[in-house]
Amino acid sequence: MKLRYYADADHRGWHEHTVRLLRDLYDDYDITVEIDRIDEHHGSISDFPGEVRASTPKEVYERDLKRNDALNQSIEPTPSEGFKRYGTLDIAGNVAVVDDHGTVQWASTLPGYADGYGPGAESQTSIDFLEAITTSPSNRICVECLHFLDGTESFCPNCGYELP
Repeated sequence: MKLRYYADADHRGWHEHTVRLLRDLYDDYDITVEIDRIDEHHGSISDFPGEVRASTPKEVYERDLKRNDALNQSIEPTPSEGFKRYGTLDIAGNVAVVDDHGTVQWASTLPGYADGYGPGAESQTSIDFLEAITTSPSNRICVECLHFLDGTESFCPNCGYELP
């Protein structure tokens, strides 16, 4: 598993915080991290432990989100509803969990700065997700084996590790 950030978030502070959290995940848990820069407007990203590549929103949508059955089952709303608003692709600022085969298994549907969107939004924002798995072992990802969880488990079904 790896984490992918679709950069750049609209607000510089959230963008820098996301990059910092990804560095922490790499340093603390040896989780592979990468960045697809689809809307570059905050300068270069230096000293990042993973791959940083330039992409377009259309390339990312076609590769990661469109016709992705695994993703359709793990997020609400569907990718076409969540990332294609009014005919425009709105992906920048979000993060995704990618399996070893390159398939996105989960993606935030609200960028990190989407606080104040109401109850339940915290489970859909990129910053809340990254902070949850950075600060402690989480019921979102088993850091022992990097198995993606749906949040209802008390132990990892892949390795049996008990979750907090």
